Amino acid sequence: MARANRLIKAAAVSLLALAPLAASAAPSPSPSLDTVLATPPSGYAELTSSPLNGLFTAHDYAQASGSTKPDQIESTLNRDGFVSGFGKTWLHQASAHALVEAVLAFTGAKGAKDWLVSAEAGDKSDPTYAHADAISGISPYYGGHFKHPASATERSTEGDLFSFVKGNDVFIVGAVSTKDDVLQLAMTQTQTQYSSAPKETIPSAQWPENAKKAGGFQLGYVIGGLIPTVLVVALVIVVVGVVRNRSRARTSAAGAASGLAGAVQMSNDGNYWWDGQTWRDASKEVPPSAQRSGDGALWWDGQTWRPVPQAGETANPTPPPAA
Repeated sequence: MARANRLIKAAAVSLLALAPLAASAAPSPSPSLDTVLATPPSGYAELTSSPLNGLFTAHDYAQASGSTKPDQIESTLNRDGFVSGFGKTWLHQASAHALVEAVLAFTGAKGAKDWLVSAEAGDKSDPTYAHADAISGISPYYGGHFKHPASATERSTEGDLFSFVKGNDVFIVGAVSTKDDVLQLAMTQTQTQYSSAPKETIPSAQWPENAKKAGGFQLGYVIGGLIPTVLVVALVIVVVGVVRNRSRARTSAAGAASGLAGAVQMSNDGNYWWDGQTWRDASKEVPPSAQRSGDGALWWDGQTWRPVPQAGETANPTPPPAA
């Protein structure tokens, strides 16, 4: 059994090392992930003691990777929309071959593809990475051959793995042996997994990248979105009308008191007006003495008409030098 443990450890490192990515509150995958992994060839027995067995979270995945930066792996998974994962490991005692399969569900295809790119970069930077493995009829994917040197307590191992995206899921298939003789096993099992994998485990209509359609006229959607928009616009019109009426009253009173009606001193860049003591932001406040348009929507700065700023508008122009 000691050999089996070493093989499983090597397989987990090959598959997970430095693959950058906590489960998010996303729709549950359907079909469930425990039903989508391909059945291993005959003669393989499942190892429930494997570090990659059953359902796992992003945290589980990061910790099982053996990486020195598990937090980075977990955060990358979160960023890309990781939902849940499921894995299994099998061992063929006679040939001393270990087979590992895993599926990682994401909220959409974009997140899955982004993670695949990150995982490939991470695996290729691992010191055990030897060279790329190629396979036909699958896209997008990457493959790699890994060599784990012998140590004082463990024999050397070699493994081949393939990882691909189908729908919103990333699938990983890897095989490990004490010698370089599992590439064909990895390729055959990967082809089987690709063929049997579902088109998607989260409906594409729910993927983040498909939440808002850029093209196509959908009457139901337009009407549904228009109703709250109309209510908001109506509310703004009412509020703005009250504010403008009050502003006109204040402007008239201030203009009469100061005797400066219509006279506005602006900064050179036109972003500020002088109130006699300090520069004030023209995008936020209207000079009390400024001339207003008939509908109260515009004010005159001496050269051009400017829109009266509405409540909640913000701007941060650079203040001019003190006058």
